[in-house]
Amino acid sequence: MILKLILSILVLFIVPELLGLLICRFIKKEKNDIFFAFVIGYLIEFAICQVLAVPMILYEVSFKILLNTYITIISVLSILSFFINIIRIKDIIKKNIQSLKETPKFLALITLILIGIQVYGFIGYAHIDDDDAIYVGTATTILQTDTLYKYSANTGSENGEQLHLRYRLGPFPVYTAIISKMIHIHPAIVAHLVFPCIFVPIVYMIYGLIGNELFKKDKKQIFLFLIIINFLFIWGNYSARTNFTFLLFRIWQGKAVLANIIIPATWLLLLKVEENDFKFTNFLLLFIVNLAGDFTTTMGIALVPITVMVVAFALEISKFKFKNGILKTIKNLSLCLASCVPSIVYGITYFVKG
Repeated sequence: MILKLILSILVLFIVPELLGLLICRFIKKEKNDIFFAFVIGYLIEFAICQVLAVPMILYEVSFKILLNTYITIISVLSILSFFINIIRIKDIIKKNIQSLKETPKFLALITLILIGIQVYGFIGYAHIDDDDAIYVGTATTILQTDTLYKYSANTGSENGEQLHLRYRLGPFPVYTAIISKMIHIHPAIVAHLVFPCIFVPIVYMIYGLIGNELFKKDKKQIFLFLIIINFLFIWGNYSARTNFTFLLFRIWQGKAVLANIIIPATWLLLLKVEENDFKFTNFLLLFIVNLAGDFTTTMGIALVPITVMVVAFALEISKFKFKNGILKTIKNLSLCLASCVPSIVYGITYFVKG
């Protein structure tokens, strides 16, 4: 039990934080922001899984090889991040303690209670979802057979519906299987209990960071914004297909992660592009979020690049200046389009071979 707890803390908290700090180290305004780094860390993990999983699935490589390759990559990157950031630990702690002191305590308490209620819904109750035959069933089958999408989770046959390309190009259950193996907890428990305890807070971290951009770091306005967002989600179950419902009942599924984490994170990164102008780190982060979106579900192949280009175009037009503005706008939009190359490649693959 103690070993599982230590492994869970390491895999679910420390490693994503280190992965995020590895990139944030080179972003001036976010280099000490542990919440932004934590969000980016998970996007990096999704992106790495996508790059590794899709070709290994198509070439029928074993799950063990994928797992060992993934662990090696994130271990190397985490160790590298540790040594790069070790001299800044004092500054990171100081910055975040100062930020905590400036937080309006009452509003923060209400926000935490509202988030806690949503997390408790997963801990205290169980939601039975038919789509778990794919999301949880596939992860369990991967672990039991040491294969990647070779056998159907429903029938056990080698020619099941999971062999369809739309499942193979957005293989989020692979991540569930990886985390399950790493922390030695069954995929059903990982999906229904572990992921909600991580992903629900991440959703509100992203909205808090968006509020930070919109309200110019006004803490009171940010927490009021978060409280409103919380109420929208809590009372948003007016349809089975809203992103609110997906957060409340099945955040462990790839399409729910796309709707509630990837798309808002894309908006967040684009707001930072507008604020900081387009730099290589902005391009890299948009490239990563595109890969992460592709990993969650094949709908991400379309929705993330559409979001990137539409929002980027709107932001560029809103701050357009005629003097040297055309070339700069074309440059920024071209870089945004270049960040969408992974989605374009997967989209072409789907239409050609699907």
